[in-house]
Amino acid sequence: MRTEKAAGWRTAVASALGLACGPSVLAVMSFGMFIAPLHQEFGWPVPAIGVGASLLSLTIVVVSPVQGMLVDRFGGRRVILCSAPLFALSLAAMARLPDSLPLFYLGWVLIPLCGTGLWPVSYLRVTAGWFDRRLGLALGIANSGIGVGTVLVPVLTGALIGAFGWRTAFLGLAAVALAAFPAALFLLAEPGPRAARVERDGDTLRTAATRRPFWLVLAAFLLLGAVGTGIIVHQIPLLLDAGIAPSTANLVPVALGIALVAARIVTGWLLDRFTVARVMTVHLLGGVVAVLLFASGPGVPAALVAAALAGMLIGAEFDVLSYLVPRYFGRRAFGRIYGVAFSVFQIGGAVAATAVGVSRESHGSYTPAMLALAAACLICAALFQGLGPYRYEATEAARVLLPEPAHPTTRKPGDASSAPGR
Repeated sequence: MRTEKAAGWRTAVASALGLACGPSVLAVMSFGMFIAPLHQEFGWPVPAIGVGASLLSLTIVVVSPVQGMLVDRFGGRRVILCSAPLFALSLAAMARLPDSLPLFYLGWVLIPLCGTGLWPVSYLRVTAGWFDRRLGLALGIANSGIGVGTVLVPVLTGALIGAFGWRTAFLGLAAVALAAFPAALFLLAEPGPRAARVERDGDTLRTAATRRPFWLVLAAFLLLGAVGTGIIVHQIPLLLDAGIAPSTANLVPVALGIALVAARIVTGWLLDRFTVARVMTVHLLGGVVAVLLFASGPGVPAALVAAALAGMLIGAEFDVLSYLVPRYFGRRAFGRIYGVAFSVFQIGGAVAATAVGVSRESHGSYTPAMLALAAACLICAALFQGLGPYRYEATEAARVLLPEPAHPTTRKPGDASSAPGR
């Protein structure tokens, strides 16, 4: 049992490392760093370069359900090992980019496509297979890799661009991406056969789609994608509109990033003790306060508080998604259900990134958009409250995940200890 516990926690740490080196960080968080140098070298208009980010998001929407299907069928570890070298090659290929916008666009389609197996669900499904009673904490540790990478990768990318140029920066990111391969090969372990009964329990994607909680989850994550992306994309322009100096405004995302990292672990720990609805209601109320502070044209102290509260909400999102799937739908189609919800989340983010900017241009202020995001937080809290009790409690599955004794003891039918499910 001690060996199995060690393998489970080692897998959670390996997942954190893999996610820090995956496309959720290396592709998504670095894109904006390349806009200025590409504009300077090739003279491409900034909006034309930004189309690459839209293609990145749309490709994620398409590949996420496919990834979920592959992970459910072949296991997360195999999918990761196949994708890691391809993802690194796709980043390295960008270092050879000529003066061609079509090839630039093709590159930002191939990067998420080659990284299909490296989006969070591959790691989270493997980690979830090892845990039940402490599932939240384990998933929080795994997800913390994205938070750490979110803080560090923009710094690394900016340093490489400043010292060696954008082409070398792509090669540096490719080298970082390769770290996911040995982490998966030597540290990541699929759960053993004792978890098989739990893995067979639960809904198929089709069955889940006939149940009310499935649609509540999709609606909630559509709104969460809108809120999180709306804040992340527009926080700097919003602060500049409020009269904060650029050098000071650039520090605010650091506060958001630190809070995001903390939220991964804290939220995971809370999920083992409180329901998803309670945990997310607290985070979403904090999100309401955050966007109202942003709407008020904040000074620096209020902006830092708003960023910290927003970071706690944004950091909780995928802890909660990876936790609620096995609790409400079981583990049978974990990858497929997570993948669909992740796609919907990306759609919400893509819409909000544009809509918030359009609102700013139409009204001359970010206030209406921030008020809309506050309303979205309140609606989202109501959606989580409507989920109801878990269908798959930890106490029902924990006995399956524990190692079976080498010599099972025969119990009398009347023994209380032989009662199923407890």
